[in-house]
Amino acid sequence: MTVRLENPMNRQCLENQNSDARSYNKKLVKLLPKIQVELPRSKLVYADIYQPLMDMITHPQQYGIVETTVGCCGTGVLGLSLFCNSVISACGNPSQFVFWDSVHPTQKVYQQLAKYIVKEVVPKLLPN
Repeated sequence: MTVRLENPMNRQCLENQNSDARSYNKKLVKLLPKIQVELPRSKLVYADIYQPLMDMITHPQQYGIVETTVGCCGTGVLGLSLFCNSVISACGNPSQFVFWDSVHPTQKVYQQLAKYIVKEVVPKLLPN
């Protein structure tokens, strides 16, 4: 969203980048069984954090999130941690934001992703 500075007030996800991410993830899922055969004493598991993150962005109210388009830390338009300083401080309640800055999710989002991984991914790593 930050890269598209056409209208900073109309911040939307960049569909071409999201499409690339979805395509990459599909290819990775198909490739993992082939890699698994080459590494028989290992156990590879795909952890899809794209969908849970997108769910938090598209259904923020289910997670107690209010802001999905700007970061908590930074200027809001160019939300980089570099711009979170004594002049431009962080927001008052980071748990209401998806993003800490223009790149990194907030602690609340990481906690939700960790819960997802523990529930959906870790069991696949355990012996059958």
